[in-house]
Amino acid sequence: MSMSGSTNRLRTRRADDADRVAPPETAAQLAALRAIVDDLDYGIVVLDAARNVQFVNRTFRRFWRLPDDVADSWPGFIKLMYHGRGNAAYAVAPHALGDYLARQLESIRTGHDGALNIRLKTGEVIRFHCKALPDGGRLLTYRNVSDLVRESEALERLAAIDGMTGLNNRRNFLDLAEAEWARFRRYGRPLAFLMWDIDHFKAVNDTYGHDAGDEVIKTVADILQKQKRASDIAGRLGGEEFALVLPEATLDSAVAAGGARIPVTISVGTSACHAATSGVEELIKQADLALYDAKRAGRNRACRFTPPAVSGSAAAQDVPASDAASLASNDLESTLR
Repeated sequence: MSMSGSTNRLRTRRADDADRVAPPETAAQLAALRAIVDDLDYGIVVLDAARNVQFVNRTFRRFWRLPDDVADSWPGFIKLMYHGRGNAAYAVAPHALGDYLARQLESIRTGHDGALNIRLKTGEVIRFHCKALPDGGRLLTYRNVSDLVRESEALERLAAIDGMTGLNNRRNFLDLAEAEWARFRRYGRPLAFLMWDIDHFKAVNDTYGHDAGDEVIKTVADILQKQKRASDIAGRLGGEEFALVLPEATLDSAVAAGGARIPVTISVGTSACHAATSGVEELIKQADLALYDAKRAGRNRACRFTPPAVSGSAAAQDVPASDAASLASNDLESTLR
């Protein structure tokens, strides 16, 4: 059954109904209005006071992969929406879909016009609005806002990324670190933290110029991005200082990942969550103490923070840089040539 044929029959049936209560010129105007609405580039659904479907335009049928025989049967609204779930029109997890449908039904029940977005399998993002009609019915609109959402997501990414290195900026890195911290608190999974600092960076700038210094920062960031695991979270905290959150990593494995012998050397401080850790802020402070000890001990090394419960007093243990964990020294060496 073709969509156009079914739509025409629907128009004819409803035009006939209008003829019984309206003069011919009014019926013609209604038919023309329905034809216009049917061709709009956003979805339209009209519900009566009992929440049964009275009209569904072609754009909505396309969004929800809705066959004409279903649309023209005047189903209840819930059946209409769950048809979209059944034919996998949505690109969201089942629990997210359930939440979306519940919020949509609440908006329809109250007549409150609150915008809701949902992503379809086509990649389109559809925005729902509800308007209460005088007879108790509802006018539902579904607008394609994919371009607006993509622009918004791009702006969010820009706000979260350090412009020079492409790593997470400080604010976004700390937000992501807090999320991992919450996971540690809930499940008790291992979590480690690394802080990196480029040694004698001022001398690099003074000797080679700030442009060269910028290239060193970008190269270190690029190596960090390439060497980390997919689950690790890398960020630039500011200047020549970087940080790395390592989910499912112990302090020993964090130290093994932190060592480096490269022409432009780095110092690394590591810490790990334990039962007494109060939060991300404490984890960062502990890694910072270990980083300070690494610099005080001569730089070009990784130091681990040892909590008082292990050593009797808070201390950072020196761990020489490991050749096995070298971070692509040729890349940095070529930067300074």
